[in-house]
Amino acid sequence: MTVKVIDLFCGAGGLTHGLQLAGLDVVAGIDLEGECRFPYERNNKSKFIEQDIAKVTKEELLRLYGDASVKVLAGCAPCQPFSKYTQGKDKADDKKWPLLYEFERLIREVSPEIVTMENVPDVTKHKVYNDFYNSLLKLGYYVWASKVDCVEYGIPQNRSRHVLLASKLGAIELVKRDDVILKTVRDAIGNLPPLEDGQTDPNDILHR
Repeated sequence: MTVKVIDLFCGAGGLTHGLQLAGLDVVAGIDLEGECRFPYERNNKSKFIEQDIAKVTKEELLRLYGDASVKVLAGCAPCQPFSKYTQGKDKADDKKWPLLYEFERLIREVSPEIVTMENVPDVTKHKVYNDFYNSLLKLGYYVWASKVDCVEYGIPQNRSRHVLLASKLGAIELVKRDDVILKTVRDAIGNLPPLEDGQTDPNDILHR
C-alpha cells in the first residue's frame, strides 16, 4: 500500500512535519504565501508549491499523488474568519471565507481516501463549515469531528482546536493518547538561555 499526502494551506509546514514524523510521505505543501517556502523546505523533506488554492486543479493534485493507492488530502484553511478574536469586525470582504469551499471542491474532484482538517473551535458556528461537513457525507465519507485540547497530545500549551477526519475506507476517529506526560512551556524550552533584544546565541539556530 502506497500512502501519499498533500498539505493544502501548508504555511511554514507544521502539519507536514508532524505527518512526516508519523511516517507518512508528504509529497507537497501548497500555500499562497511565498515566504513560507524557506521554513517549509528547510524543516521538511517535501516540495513547497506557491499557489492560490483556488487555482489548483484536479490534474495537478493527481500528478503529485502519482501511483498512490491511498491519497490523503490535508487542508487547514486560514482560521482568521472563524476566530472568536476577530468577531465584531467587518469580515464581509475577507477573501479567506471561500477557501473552505475550495478545499471541498478539490475533495470532490480528486476523491482522496482520507481527508483531514483542523481549525479554531468556532469554525463549527459558520455556514461554510456546515456545508463542508454535509458535502463530505454526501460524497460517501465516514466523518469524525470534535474539539481537541492539544495539551492531551503532549503540546505544552492549552490550545483547543476543532479536528475533522474523513475516510472512504471505513469509520475513523482520532486516537486518544493515554501515555502523555503533561508538559509546561518551561519543560519544552527551559533549557534555552534568556536573551535580551538583539542579543544572539551561537548555539541557538534561531538567534545566531
